[in-house]
Amino acid sequence: MAGEIIYKSMTLPDSTFTILVNSSDGFEDCWYPFFTLLQKYWPDCKELILLNTEKKQFSYESLNLKCTMVQNDIQRTLTWSECLLAALTQVETPVVLYFQEDYFLHQPVLREKIHRAACYMLDHPDVKHIALTKLGAHGPFDPYNESWLQVIQPKAKYRISTQAALWRVDTLRSYLAAEENGWMFEIYGTWRSWKRKELFLCARFDSEHGGPAIDYLHTGIIKGKWLREIQDVFNANNILIDYSQRGFYEPKNLLVRKVETLMKLLVRPGYFFSQLMS
Repeated sequence: MAGEIIYKSMTLPDSTFTILVNSSDGFEDCWYPFFTLLQKYWPDCKELILLNTEKKQFSYESLNLKCTMVQNDIQRTLTWSECLLAALTQVETPVVLYFQEDYFLHQPVLREKIHRAACYMLDHPDVKHIALTKLGAHGPFDPYNESWLQVIQPKAKYRISTQAALWRVDTLRSYLAAEENGWMFEIYGTWRSWKRKELFLCARFDSEHGGPAIDYLHTGIIKGKWLREIQDVFNANNILIDYSQRGFYEPKNLLVRKVETLMKLLVRPGYFFSQLMS
């Protein structure tokens, strides 16, 4: 049984992982609701939290929160990947728990499952990544020698994703390319991962294993606009938002979305084909 597993690291050192909430100053309106829900659904969170900002500061009572302010001493505007790379230089732990500012929690975090995964990564250096939600890699998955974990197959769709997960800092850094934004990182990063023999795992999220360690709607903001379903989460937690500032996302046909993504990738055809063929 999963509860009977004993790890070499019986207690979790304070310096095992840092929580990185990847954001930008343009999403400042997400910070208060995000951290309100984090504090409610992970009330015993003691880990250092880095909020990745460009120039702005933010604090939240009872949370060990620090802003990265990665743009402060740089004149030109950094890309999404450059901002993330700069934030990772401020991480002093071997493992980082990656979040984004619109992953609004709506049920309690399974803290023990997260800490178990972090301990497992400490004890097994070959494990580079453990996904903690049902929203990342689409599979297929293979069985693993620990019943609470499964292997993300090398050719899995979205093997690299920006959903909540534990990463080895050096591994996450190695998949980032300075010129890419978030969705390019997921697509091209997945392609890059297909060529590398690295062990990527996912914590099982079925009911038999207690559900996902971290759960949220996928995702609170889409293309800069609010997901309509997020209203239920905010209303249930007495969070007031002026939705008119962003408006609501109107879903498009799946085929239309795929074509739009392809067209965006082909804006830089040379880069697209270099990633495809490398």
